[in-house]
Amino acid sequence: METEQVQRCVVRYQIATYSGEEIVYCDANDDNDIITAKAKRQIKQKAGGSLPFGYESYNIIEREDYYRE
Repeated sequence: METEQVQRCVVRYQIATYSGEEIVYCDANDDNDIITAKAKRQIKQKAGGSLPFGYESYNIIEREDYYRE
C-alpha cells in the first residue's frame, strides 16, 4: 500500500463571538488562501450550513507534513 504525503494544518479562527481551532488536511503546494477556505467550509458544515455575521479572522498556526495510507 502506498502512503500519501499531505500536510496537517491547524487553523485558529474567530467568527463573531465564536472562536476555536480547526484541523485541515491539504496538499503541500496549497497556499494559505486555499487552507483558509477549506477551514471555513469545514466550520460552516459543522455549524449546520451558516455562520454568524460579524468579524472573521483565520490564522494558520501550525503546518506539518503528515503521511497517510
